Amino acid sequence: MFMNLMLMLWILLTNIILMYTNHPIAMGLTLMMQTTFISLLTGTMYMSYWFSYILFLIFLGGLLVLFIYIASLASNEMFLMSMKMMSLFMLITFLLLMLFLNLDTLTFPIKIINSEAICSWKEMNNFMSTSISKFYINMIAPITIILVMYLFLTLIVTVKITKIYSGPLRKMY
Repeated sequence: MFMNLMLMLWILLTNIILMYTNHPIAMGLTLMMQTTFISLLTGTMYMSYWFSYILFLIFLGGLLVLFIYIASLASNEMFLMSMKMMSLFMLITFLLLMLFLNLDTLTFPIKIINSEAICSWKEMNNFMSTSISKFYINMIAPITIILVMYLFLTLIVTVKITKIYSGPLRKMY
């Protein structure tokens, strides 16, 4: 639970950082961190890391293709770190650290859970740990559908962007 919360907050932090970056390499590095955090989160949620490993490799391949395109289009752009961005990153990191250190005092007062919910949760955990079809149960079906839709959208965008007879993006002289 604590690890999932920490990873979700780091994913949120990398989303905020991605909005403020304007250099292609910084965006690629932020996407790489985001991919790593999402892979770790899916691995801890599914209790199996093979799906997150495949997801990480797919995203890494896409990032390599993006890096090649960006390197050919904007090869001589200077990489400057803004003080505003660094101070925002340090402030958010400090606040997250303070939140994690004081997490015991911030726990929710809802600690009384009926025994029926606990039994159903234990049954679901037993099912998830023993079954190979744990990606297709009702609780995880929306995540699977979103990932399938994302991959399909990526396929459509890639086909639309790629024109076979147009040649490279940058003309070589």
